[in-house]
Amino acid sequence: MRRRQEFLLGLLGAGLAFGGCEAVSRAGLVRRDYLPPASDVLGRAVRLAGDPAFLDGVGVTLRAWALGLGLACAIGVPLGLLLGAVPVAEAAVRAIVEFLRPLPSVALIPLVSLLLGAGTGTEVTLIAYASLWPVLYNTVHGLGETDPLAKETLRAFGFGRFAVLLRVELPCTAPFIAAGVRISAAVALILAVATELLSGFGDGLGIFIAQAETATDGTRDVLAGVVWAGTLGLVINSVLVGAERRLFAWAHEPPDGRGTAGRSRQVSRA
Repeated sequence: MRRRQEFLLGLLGAGLAFGGCEAVSRAGLVRRDYLPPASDVLGRAVRLAGDPAFLDGVGVTLRAWALGLGLACAIGVPLGLLLGAVPVAEAAVRAIVEFLRPLPSVALIPLVSLLLGAGTGTEVTLIAYASLWPVLYNTVHGLGETDPLAKETLRAFGFGRFAVLLRVELPCTAPFIAAGVRISAAVALILAVATELLSGFGDGLGIFIAQAETATDGTRDVLAGVVWAGTLGLVINSVLVGAERRLFAWAHEPPDGRGTAGRSRQVSRA
């Protein structure tokens, strides 16, 4: 019931935004060169779904997004487990991490382009750099939230450090890692489009938006491209949220304890 209410409220908000933009444009309060009617923008976005060249560009953007996000996860999860499990290592690299983390990836476009040249490698590198930090920090934080009693119990039965990591720490950290991946997925999509938009090379959704900006009457195409970017982000987030709830249902138990685990705790206390 709660998910259905959230969905209906989301539809209501989208409908109000759509209606507001449509009314403002149709009433002439804003020039159509600056804000075309929402129905025209939505119609253009739908027609783009039948444009093979546009879909190829979207595929290029999604491929760079997947490669960059995969690289960030391949680096962030093992590194986060290492830093979370070895306090000495975390203290040794803390200054470097805190120095690199605030650097905006968009500002690194000229440097990375100079080193790697114009191409997918530059885009994937920037995406991976921006997406690394949510995965890394969530992994370290999740490892720190592991129940110490469970770890001590396994050690008391003679399990080694690696066995404790696989049997206790990694399963307990998995929901945190999944949340970090979900956050990084949104960051990766933003960087994919922004890198294409600002760099001006190659193909992709960002290139379509950049080219539409230079057209005489390109506002509608720009907004249609933005609609596509937002839709892709919404679909990706919905898929990841659904997978997260399915795989880690116990971590999404309502706070009032009405789930199965909550009832078990109430019975045990009784």
